[in-house]
Amino acid sequence: MSIADTFIALKILHIGSLIFWLGPSLGAWFILMAMRKQIGEITPATHLAYRVFIRMLILEHVAFVTLIASGIAMATLVFGFNQPWLQWKLLIILLLIIPLEILDIWYGNIKLPQIFSHLNEAGYDTKQTRTLRIYHTYVTRIAIAIIPVSVLGIMWLVIAKPTLANLW
Repeated sequence: MSIADTFIALKILHIGSLIFWLGPSLGAWFILMAMRKQIGEITPATHLAYRVFIRMLILEHVAFVTLIASGIAMATLVFGFNQPWLQWKLLIILLLIIPLEILDIWYGNIKLPQIFSHLNEAGYDTKQTRTLRIYHTYVTRIAIAIIPVSVLGIMWLVIAKPTLANLW
């Protein structure tokens, strides 16, 4: 397999990972929010929606790790890390996206599964309610505001590949 073939395979993996990072969990989140609004937080249907949402978060996080790994592999194989556009891309990823993903991994893979491992018809205790409120009010809203802008900025950097002179 040539370097060009490897690069093409990595690029396909990278773009596919981007799609799986953004798509399924966002769709599941919109469905979950609609169900919470229409039928409430403590129902069997909403409980099921949470469980599906948590599975989609697992897919999202695996895709994110694959996205990062394939990006590092492409940079190492082809570009090198001394490209200004790549340095800006990495800065956006390190300062904005990775901290949000760490929070999302904490809540989505650790805290939410603990809450929704059993359906509790009586409701949630104060700690669980606070955890859900923090996740829905802060983590997801901040991510929905920052990630699309960041991804669009990254896409511009990747497509335009501006030089240092063009960035300033």
